Amino acid sequence: MSIKVSSLFPLPTKEVSKELDNYIKILQKTVPLKSKHSTELKYAIRDLSRDLTGERANLSNDYMGDPRSLNAYLRYFLPWNLYRLARLFQGLDIKLPDNGVVVDLGAGPLTVAQALWIARPDLREKKLTFINVDRTPKPMREGSRLFEALAGEKSPWRMVNVKGGSTSKIREKAHLLVTANMVNEVSAGTRTPLPVWAEKFCLSMVHKLAPEGRILIIEPGIRRSGRVLSVIRQEFVEAGFPILGPCTHTEECPMSGEQGKAWCHFNYDSDHAPAWLQKLSAQCRLEKDNVSLSFLYVGLRKEEVENPREGEMLIRAISESFRLDEGGFGQYGCAAQGQILLSAQGGAKTLYPGGLIGMPIPEEEKRDEKSGALIVPLPMREGDKRKREAKAAKPQQKQDSRSFKDRK
Repeated sequence: MSIKVSSLFPLPTKEVSKELDNYIKILQKTVPLKSKHSTELKYAIRDLSRDLTGERANLSNDYMGDPRSLNAYLRYFLPWNLYRLARLFQGLDIKLPDNGVVVDLGAGPLTVAQALWIARPDLREKKLTFINVDRTPKPMREGSRLFEALAGEKSPWRMVNVKGGSTSKIREKAHLLVTANMVNEVSAGTRTPLPVWAEKFCLSMVHKLAPEGRILIIEPGIRRSGRVLSVIRQEFVEAGFPILGPCTHTEECPMSGEQGKAWCHFNYDSDHAPAWLQKLSAQCRLEKDNVSLSFLYVGLRKEEVENPREGEMLIRAISESFRLDEGGFGQYGCAAQGQILLSAQGGAKTLYPGGLIGMPIPEEEKRDEKSGALIVPLPMREGDKRKREAKAAKPQQKQDSRSFKDRK
């Protein structure tokens, strides 16, 4: 049995935390607020939040071109996205060659480039070209200024901004092709059946890749996004492309977001977000206990992926832990065997969302009545077991029943 520490969403390093803490200074210096925008900032943030999370009927296709909405986005949504993506980028196996090309579709204010700079100091010395594509040029211009303030004028990363959409032809082939918060919007705006749309979308993505390229699709952790990513995943699986994350298998997705089914998404803590951002969120009455996302990481060529040992199953922990009616804690996960309910009883502990664990395939199949998930009991980890054994072996001191006055 092997328990593996998750690396999908590690806590921010000291360097990453420092960069995020200082980002408010970069915003104030690079895109200072006019007095009228400063006064109504919290209302603009609240309005944009409602439009982005609602039915979007009041949301213009060019909302990032509106000064009020753009200011709200840069001050609130951009920093939260930087925190969200930095946590993911720290954990993902992102390999880029010197003189590599990153294509960011739906780039907005260059969130991907900024988050990658913050999260991956190991890539900062490489000469990279970012082809940032968006239908609205103004956010990209602001993002270029923010990136220069963040990384410095001597950064070897070159920003190239292109006005266009997801189907725009790009001359350079991408070593990493990223879309963040775009696929859900694009797929929702078409009358084409989702599987047909997904097939065309995947083919378009593959044509933009270098031979060793990878595709990273990041979306909000909502049901619609989970459903779209599940369909896209199936297209890539059928075409023979390796799924690098978060999936541990190429079987049918058990958390596809179809009616009555759960969807694959991850929630992780917001406690380590910058204090200034949490304070602003409270002022807007938009406090966050956690942040969430769904993502899919795909390789173009045949890459080595981790496989379970004989008689073992690889389980990716998806949900946060929750109390079980019969006691202990539960957590939903995903494996080739389908949806899993990890059961932590006694001294066993659940995993952090995104954690990976290798477990023996249960001899007896027991399923959760509510979800139909296969129940897999979690073992007590060796470190916790040794602590418990040491505590049990330690002699207990007899309690002195005399009063404090008697003992003096």
